[in-house]
Amino acid sequence: MSHPSAPVAAAGAGGAGGGTTRRGVVASLATGLLETSLLGFAAAISGSVALRSQVAASASDVAVQVFLLIGVLSSERPSDQAHPLGYGQERFFWSFLAALGIFVGGGGFALEEAIASALHPSLPTHYLIAYLTLGVNAVLDTAALETTLRPLRNQAARRRISLATLVRRSTDSAVTTTVVGGACGVIGGLIAIAGMALTQAAASALPETVASMLIGLMLLSASALLLHRNRELLSGRGVPLAVVHEMRSTIEAQSGVLGVPDLFAVVIGPASLIVNGDVTFDDDLDVPAVEEAILRSAAALRARWSSVDYVYLTPVSQARSPRGGP
Repeated sequence: MSHPSAPVAAAGAGGAGGGTTRRGVVASLATGLLETSLLGFAAAISGSVALRSQVAASASDVAVQVFLLIGVLSSERPSDQAHPLGYGQERFFWSFLAALGIFVGGGGFALEEAIASALHPSLPTHYLIAYLTLGVNAVLDTAALETTLRPLRNQAARRRISLATLVRRSTDSAVTTTVVGGACGVIGGLIAIAGMALTQAAASALPETVASMLIGLMLLSASALLLHRNRELLSGRGVPLAVVHEMRSTIEAQSGVLGVPDLFAVVIGPASLIVNGDVTFDDDLDVPAVEEAILRSAAALRARWSSVDYVYLTPVSQARSPRGGP
């Protein structure tokens, strides 16, 4: 029989979890605004270099959350003629800018403060105000991080994987950035408290200088990680090879399918994949039967992977040349 040569598409609903992501970003933004005000007040009174580094980190986090909120809202727009696959990659772009904000605004300023303190050391004052401020901020950071992690823990439990694995595999760049930024806030606060306590005990500015440097290096490392992940997503990252093998097996299990000589899946948005490939069918199938088998294959893929939004399968009589070949 003569198989149709044009791809047959089946589209699904958009990626889930937008409301959860939005709540996490808004919670982090509100927390960041409050923390920046408190830290700025305490830093001005105490003159603590570690506090000034935390002010920079908190202020950059506010900018980061603004970028992320813009990305979340813009990526939720429905597809149109200009963007037939939706606006999911908008989130990757704004998350990339957020990672740059952490690099420049947070890490860069913290290191600058550490260098200035090393060249011109001075002891902070009003330790009690500084401790209280850092303590309150640690509680706020922990609460905001917990707000972000709670739905992720539920997802991880449903998928029977660890929370760390879920975050590492996530294609929602806003969630990843919020989690990494929140963790940096909690760790940075603890470093600042330790640096101030050691400075007070030793009557030396060196511990605070080291604390500020550690905060800066931590933020630069977090930024480098996020920049790398967002660059991969913006450049059309594929899914792991093991997942592709599972997808191929899912399609091959459908009645009438003889083989899947070529298959790939690409991330096109947060929790959104497009699957494209060639499929060989039993020659006894007519065109309606082939179309039905393709629809069953698409449904089976979506039942196994909820992030599969678009499926394009092309019936072929034999394996074609590899992509990029003649």
